[in-house]
Order: sequence, then C-alpha cells, then structure tokens
Amino acid sequence: MAAAPVAFAGEPSHTSLSVQAPASVGFAGGPVEFTEDITNSGQESTGYHLELRTVTDVGTPPDAIVIDFRDPAGGTWKSVPLGMTYTSGSVVYDGTVPGLTVPAGRTLRVDLRIGAPMGLPHDGATNGGFRSIALHSAVVVDPHEAAQAEVTSTIKVTSITSSLDHVPTTAVAGGAPVEFDATLDNPTPSDYTNLGNVLFVDRSATVQVRTADGAWRTLDKVAGIAPDDPYGVYLQGRDSGLRSGGKVVARVRVSYDAKTPAGTTTLGSCVFVNEGLPFRGTTKCAAHSTIQVLPAATKAPGPSPSSSSAPSSSSAPSASSAPSAPVSSAPAGAAVPVSASSPSAPAPADPSTTSTAPSTPQAHVADAAQPAAPSSVQLASTGADHTAGLAVGGLALTAAGAGALWLRRVLRRA
Repeated sequence: MAAAPVAFAGEPSHTSLSVQAPASVGFAGGPVEFTEDITNSGQESTGYHLELRTVTDVGTPPDAIVIDFRDPAGGTWKSVPLGMTYTSGSVVYDGTVPGLTVPAGRTLRVDLRIGAPMGLPHDGATNGGFRSIALHSAVVVDPHEAAQAEVTSTIKVTSITSSLDHVPTTAVAGGAPVEFDATLDNPTPSDYTNLGNVLFVDRSATVQVRTADGAWRTLDKVAGIAPDDPYGVYLQGRDSGLRSGGKVVARVRVSYDAKTPAGTTTLGSCVFVNEGLPFRGTTKCAAHSTIQVLPAATKAPGPSPSSSSAPSSSSAPSASSAPSAPVSSAPAGAAVPVSASSPSAPAPADPSTTSTAPSTPQAHVADAAQPAAPSSVQLASTGADHTAGLAVGGLALTAAGAGALWLRRVLRRA
C-alpha cells in the first residue's frame, strides 16, 4: 500500500506541539534527555521541521549549548547543528531537526537532549555564564512560513558543588597533620566528565587522602607557572567523573613542614570541568578555610573548634575567566580511591572582559559580559600571610544570581 501523500505547505496542518523540557541542566555538565510530541490531527500525512532555539544571557560563550536528537531510523543520538548569534541583551543558538513525517491522526514523539557544556572537551570556556535557558520549539511545514505550533520553556541552570568540612583552626609546623572532609556533590540532572576536584594548599604542605583500605596516600602537588599561582592537588584525579545525584567524600589530611612560617594559611576547594591546562577551564570554587599555623616549637594543640567551609548559597553559575597572560601548567595528579555514595560517570569569550588580579588584599572582578553579582555575594579574601595565593592563587569570585559560586580566574602579578 502506498504511503499517504505529504501535505503541501499551504494546506492546514492541524498541528499541535507538547514539550516536556527538563526543569534544569547542570552547568558544564552532560546533556539531559527530554521529549517533544508533534500531533497531526489532519486528514493527511504531513512532513514537518522542528526548529529549536535557545536564548541565554550575554555572557554565553561559544560552544556553550548542545542539542541532540535520537534518529528514529537507527536509534542513535545525532547532534543538531547550532548557529550562534549575538543579539541585544542575549545570545541565541538555533538549529533544526528536519524531515519529521507524522501520519494523519497520529502523534510523533521526538527524543531530544540539551546541555550547557560551556566549551569543548578539555577546552572549557574561561569566561561567561548564565542562570537559565529559554528553549523555543516550533513546528513548521516550510521554514519560510509561520510556525504551525510553538512552545517556549524555561530551563534552570544548576551546578555541582564542593566543600571542605570540619577543618581544624590550628596546625603546628612540623607537627601532626590536620584532618577534614572534602565533599563533591552533584545534585544536578547532568552527569559530569572531564572533572578535576582540586584542593589548593600552601607550598610547604603535604596532602594525603585515605584510600578504601584505610591507608593514607600522598598526592602530588601541581605547581603553576606564575610565582603567585597556588599549588593544587587533584583529589580524584584530573579527569574524573560524577553521575547525576552522586556524592564523593574524601578524608584528607594536611601537614606543614617545620620550615613553614607561623601565621594564617588557607585551604581552597575548586572544581574544574573540561580543563585544558591545569587550573584553566570552567571553574567553581567553594568558600576557603583558614588555618593558623603555629611555630614548630609549639606544643601540639588539643581539639579545637572546627570550621566548615560550604559553598555560598547566594550566587549563580558562570565560567571562570583566564587572562591572556600564561596560566598555570603542570602535570596532572593521579586518581585516588575515595568513599562515594554513587559511582563516577564514565572558547574563549570577548577578550575585553579579561583582567588581572588587583594587588590589594581584597580580590574582586567586574565582568562586563555577565550579569552583575548580587550585593549578598561575598568575594574571596586574600588576607593570608603565606597562603597559596589566596582567593585561591588569584582566583577571584564572581556571581550572577542564585546558585553556586562560579569563578573568573585571574593571575596575580609579582
């Protein structure tokens, strides 16, 4: 039997569209699946095109949005080619899923997925960000004619979080190590890959992680190029992953050698996604923790109040921003077993927005390509005597709304 003829563009299509867009996606995470249903209530089979368009804030960099569709013929995922356009006050990505034929009186379900990778693998965007995605879906018979049906959905952008918990307030140079927990939590619907969970420490510090068998393993410190760059340790390896809903808690201990000067030092926790060079990629940092290092001759202190560093709750996703100056570079650390509640998962922006860190103790940054940070957001302090370049070695906080603190990276000058 011959197939029913496809309706011509001028004929009424009696078309409706239903979109089940995801409530949120993870910033710099993997794409999230959803469906769109095209219903043809007419009397003839009709051929359609599904036009997809996203609208995000002006801080959106290249390669920040991805949309895939499942090919009905083979069941494989294929990318929807997207064009990027700058408009007044927003950035638009748009593409089309062509050749969708819906028989008369039937509904065709189109499997899709959307993500905000913020760059390419091992080349994460270093500037920009957004808090939500406006997804506009339209069904057309002829791309040059008006849409037969259209729906606009709002998708929130949420983020992975890290924290340092129960950090002691004092340590003794040359004395026993201090212990605490380093937590990495993924409450988003996105899986994360190419992930680096980094602990920044004083240059005189030694970092160990407790393995599954209870032993302590010493981790390599990665140094930066610039004198003020911090030393970082990859707690789960440079290219680890974390599934949606997963949480990893690493038991960490840090010791300071006998030559460590007395004074305040800092521990910083940052997450890098699609990192290229060490410490450069889409970046998120938690609030830092401070430790008072006592002289080597000091008697080891007894139990002291713990300071818990959790991410600020008043901030928003944005990418880190690296200046045109050289960035930190060093070999990556090795993966280390840690306890986990779920298994791990398998572009530059406008250069005019880059800057260097101020020489004053209070590091801050203003990014013209991003929405202004709310007044409730606290910037990182650099008030350390011998910290690993506090504000995490020239990592200055910036934010764009509600969510986690995503950073813009700047290098401090000597």
